[in-house]
Amino acid sequence: VCYPTVPLHNGATPGMRMPVVGLGTGPYGTGEHWDNTISEKATAEWLELGGRRIDTSTSYGTQIGIGNAIAASKIPRSEIFVTSKIAQPYPLDYNSSFTQFKQIQEQLQTDYVDLLLIHWPGWVKGTTPRDGFPPCYENDTWKKCRVEAWKALQDIFHKGGAKAIGVSNFEINHLSDIMEIPGNIIPAVNQVECHPYWHEPELIAFCKSHKIQFNTYSPFAAPDHMKFNPAVMPVLLPNNTVVKSIASSHKKSPAQVCFRWAVQQNLVINPRTLSGDHMKENMDIFDFKLTDEEMKSLSALNHPMRKVCPDPHKIE
Repeated sequence: VCYPTVPLHNGATPGMRMPVVGLGTGPYGTGEHWDNTISEKATAEWLELGGRRIDTSTSYGTQIGIGNAIAASKIPRSEIFVTSKIAQPYPLDYNSSFTQFKQIQEQLQTDYVDLLLIHWPGWVKGTTPRDGFPPCYENDTWKKCRVEAWKALQDIFHKGGAKAIGVSNFEINHLSDIMEIPGNIIPAVNQVECHPYWHEPELIAFCKSHKIQFNTYSPFAAPDHMKFNPAVMPVLLPNNTVVKSIASSHKKSPAQVCFRWAVQQNLVINPRTLSGDHMKENMDIFDFKLTDEEMKSLSALNHPMRKVCPDPHKIE
């Protein structure tokens, strides 16, 4: 089966393409439990079903399992698109970036990753990093640290360690910090939480204007996790009446409707699931189209409290 891909620009190998649907492998603390044993099984099933993009991070505790599954699959490495991330909870600076990248290579059993991201632009104001504040943290801002880490990623890219480089959870001001420096490469991808309860039209427009591919995580607002947080998300997306009504009219699931909402905005997604049936469902979103009115209805569900992860707007 051949699934749709999108071209990558800026900090990417010329001609490189990214599969639209990937497998997320990050745990949230409650809901689905992920570790190396589970990630190995899920990755093996994902690859068996035809999935070819996998999203992980140094902080997820899933890279060893993913590396084992890829090695056991006998699928040529060139046919699998692997994304990983540095920083958070690890230090965000130049030298630490290389230490973390070496760990990524070892755990994933690969010489290179297809996409390497800076996981977060810093720590939310009022929180303290696990290892304390690094020297690059100056004047109550993480700007210098972001710039240092991006320099490291550019060096890794130029040496062939990553076929593309990008960022995650970067708002416009964070992107500007690294893009305004003469000679810097513009990120190929920005991976940000986005779903019908939380979307960022200004950030999406900014990324599109600079040919930065917008990659959504938690595209279904992590209902397995958020059911433990009813004060933040009283009505989960699977139970939202608007989502359910649109799903019924297309004979699709609520998840497929939310993923289609993202894909029709030219976003790429990496939903997280342990279920083979859900994996198949997540890839089966290219045989229908939402109407303009349906797209508007889903976008109108926006609510400032309904977010899964910390808000990057609160990172200086």
